[in-house]
Amino acid sequence: MNDREINSSASERGPIGIAIARFIDFCSVCLGKFTKDRISIMASGVVYTTLISIVPLVTFIVSILTLFDVIQPFFTFLTEFFTSILGEQSGAEFVAWIQQYSSNARSLGIVGFVSFIITSMMLIDRVWNIVNHIYRTSMTQRKLLRRLFMFLIILVVAALLVGAYISVKSLLSARIAKFFGWATVDTTFVAIIRILLPWCIVWLLIFLIIKTAPNTKVASGSATLGAIVGTIALGIVNKILASLISLGFNYSVIYGSFAAIFLFLLWVYIMWIILLTSVEVSYVHQYRPDRKSLKRPVSPAEQLANGINVMMVIGNNFKSGTGNTKVKDISEKLLMNDRELYSVLDVLVDKQFIIATNPSRTSYLPAKPLEDLKIVDLVSSLYGEVYLEQNLDTIGDAIATQINDRGIKTLGNLTIFNLLERI
Repeated sequence: MNDREINSSASERGPIGIAIARFIDFCSVCLGKFTKDRISIMASGVVYTTLISIVPLVTFIVSILTLFDVIQPFFTFLTEFFTSILGEQSGAEFVAWIQQYSSNARSLGIVGFVSFIITSMMLIDRVWNIVNHIYRTSMTQRKLLRRLFMFLIILVVAALLVGAYISVKSLLSARIAKFFGWATVDTTFVAIIRILLPWCIVWLLIFLIIKTAPNTKVASGSATLGAIVGTIALGIVNKILASLISLGFNYSVIYGSFAAIFLFLLWVYIMWIILLTSVEVSYVHQYRPDRKSLKRPVSPAEQLANGINVMMVIGNNFKSGTGNTKVKDISEKLLMNDRELYSVLDVLVDKQFIIATNPSRTSYLPAKPLEDLKIVDLVSSLYGEVYLEQNLDTIGDAIATQINDRGIKTLGNLTIFNLLERI
């Protein structure tokens, strides 16, 4: 069923049908972007960075939480959290390792503390690059000092949010309930607050990542939607993973103490997939690259613009010494779908502006020195030729020749009726 049939059938069902059709189309576009951006592969890359950053991050968070006297609740929370997800034995072992390593790290002094901040920033920088890759924004727009300052702020804010999460979950929730008198009025209401507030903090953390990481203005509505999707998915996945581990066989029997690391890596991988998917959802919602826009015909003006832009990317990489340019890089930089891009590349190859560097035609180089590639020849090739040697016995030939010679504005107020009168 094509898009027109979907919209037609949806219209017959009324507003609800239209909303369902749009939702299905939105999910379809998100799935396509998920596959094209290789979210699962990028998430696996972040897992390694997370593994080497986990102890520095915990050490930094512990240093911040010391100011709020919630160190013990923090490790109690970690134990309960990872036990519920990874199983009782694996979760307890993993948290014990983290507590031991972070305690050892804190004894290194100010030099070790600074080095751990830098290591933690590596993780933030990795995530920052991936988010900008998804949003197709420049990764060099912000200066180095500004980026480092922003990363430090993110570390502090994240630590404060973790402290707030733990406080609401364990320590301060009882005090707040007692202060407002909720514990004596409605224990059900207190229980709901204790469940919802921590997830609101998780939502806020995801929202801030989506809102602040891209080097472009992200609409609040799009960031909100992405954060909601991520928060709900996190809750569902945590429940499913905990259920599977509790119902399945005991990993520690097979892997011993390594079961904790194995399950933790699996959990981290899934969490990063969810977080990056949330970014994809916000991107699709903001820019709405729907399927219909990808299937529409390409106008001559758009082909002209696309062709020049493609040549600029290939030429710039060649001039800067990067060498050949991959099709994937062109697509990501110019936001062109495959049909439009390969159509332009075929024209440029046919007119000898570029050459493929491999048999699969996935990367290209300029076919001539950049000084020999004239814009007038490029425009003529992209716009198309008018064969003056043929007999101009059709109105279409005459109009094409007029546009080629004098431009489109010379058509003035000419109408189809006027053309029919000439026949």
